[in-house]
Amino acid sequence: MNRISFADRVVLVTGGGRGLGEAYCRELAQRGAAVVVHDNGSDTAGHGVDPAPAHEVANSILAAGGRAVACATDASTETGGQHAVELALAEYGRLDAVVANAGIIHEDAFDDWPTDRFEALLRHHLLAAFHVVRPAFARMKDARFGRIVFVSSAAGVFGQPRLAGYAAAKTGILGLMNVVALEGAEYGITANAIMPMAATRMAMALMAEAAETPDGREFLDTLRVDQVAPVVAFLASEACTRTRLTLSAFRGRVAALQIGVTRGWHSPTGSLSAEDIVTHLDEITDTGDLLVPGSIFDEMSYVP
Repeated sequence: MNRISFADRVVLVTGGGRGLGEAYCRELAQRGAAVVVHDNGSDTAGHGVDPAPAHEVANSILAAGGRAVACATDASTETGGQHAVELALAEYGRLDAVVANAGIIHEDAFDDWPTDRFEALLRHHLLAAFHVVRPAFARMKDARFGRIVFVSSAAGVFGQPRLAGYAAAKTGILGLMNVVALEGAEYGITANAIMPMAATRMAMALMAEAAETPDGREFLDTLRVDQVAPVVAFLASEACTRTRLTLSAFRGRVAALQIGVTRGWHSPTGSLSAEDIVTHLDEITDTGDLLVPGSIFDEMSYVP
């Protein structure tokens, strides 16, 4: 197979100054992409501003002979997202792919979750993706080509205790991906997602003191960023012609998420009662013949 190349392609990576975002930037740059490293440099809780990480990554790519530019605006704001897209166009004249990776972390017992932190998680994940992808999508429609990679999480899709805000935001990103994929199809735009796991600042923040124990360090050593970045490179490339695909990637394994509905039970009369649900619950929940709809209309078509 021919090597996947990003020669003459421009990719914007949000949250690109550290961790997985940095790994994505470097992987894409090594494959020839001009990379917009978008990161306002906040800490894992979303506090503070530091342009240094974005500039350090961009400068190291330039020093290695690649193409990169730093952008330190806040992706969670409309102006910040718009500025990043405009910078890509001003510097390189085009924008071919976006990796919507920016985010923060906070954990708490659900009944103690502060409203402002819940809103912050939605803002720094879900809105950060929206504010960058929306203006990028408009440009891609004109070009009739685009690749959008949304970063979701198994913590949202499958759940993880104490991460209510993070889980809600990351699952919401899949809903955003679904709509972008459907609307982008006729314009040559694919929208896909990744559910990554790696030893990053966020992972270490969640593990707290446990990250410094021998067992903790051994566990984190198994979650390498180089096991994830190539998957993002594929999803952001011309080689990826699939859309609405969500891949789980960690520890060297890549798997596809399937969100489907069972065949269920259909009332012969079209009317039903709560007692009918009790009677037919086993049939309703039987996953033996799972259906994977391509859209809401596909699910509706399954019901006679």
